[in-house]
Amino acid sequence: MSKRACGVTLLELVVAMFLMVVIVATLASGYLFIYGRVLDNIQRQNAYLQVDYALENIRLHCLSASRIDETSLFPAASNSTKDFFSFEGESDIHNITPDNQADNVLYTYRVDDDKNLVLLSGPEQKEVLIESQYLPAIAFTYNQGSEPNFLTVTVNATVRDGNISKTEGLRFWFTDVVEVK
Repeated sequence: MSKRACGVTLLELVVAMFLMVVIVATLASGYLFIYGRVLDNIQRQNAYLQVDYALENIRLHCLSASRIDETSLFPAASNSTKDFFSFEGESDIHNITPDNQADNVLYTYRVDDDKNLVLLSGPEQKEVLIESQYLPAIAFTYNQGSEPNFLTVTVNATVRDGNISKTEGLRFWFTDVVEVK
């Protein structure tokens, strides 16, 4: 009777190790793929939130605009676009007093030197509306033949897998945004 040896041969050990490496590599690549997709979705949703917040902020502040800065006036006889917009409006946007200019502040929307979309209010206040990582852009547009107190604003943000662009109409109740000749 022959005795059979119990044990693992070197070949069986190498095959088992190879299979374990393949399984671990497959699991790791799947995890990294899913983790990357989750991060992409988080970034996209964050960009959407910042674009929505910027548009809402612009809309609310423009409702109380009482004077447009001369650099931001649009020529009445042309289609024009500006990448900034400055106007004087209420410091408290929930208490609109068009007859009282003492409580007004100069607001400016633009992309700053750090590539953030910002709201500048007064001499010292700066609020970042869209962070530079999203490469924000803004365009205020006046179309010839439109009402003289109606603009459209377009806000763009870039994420890894595409662009986000939203446009909203702005109506100015207490001032005109075109040059009066």
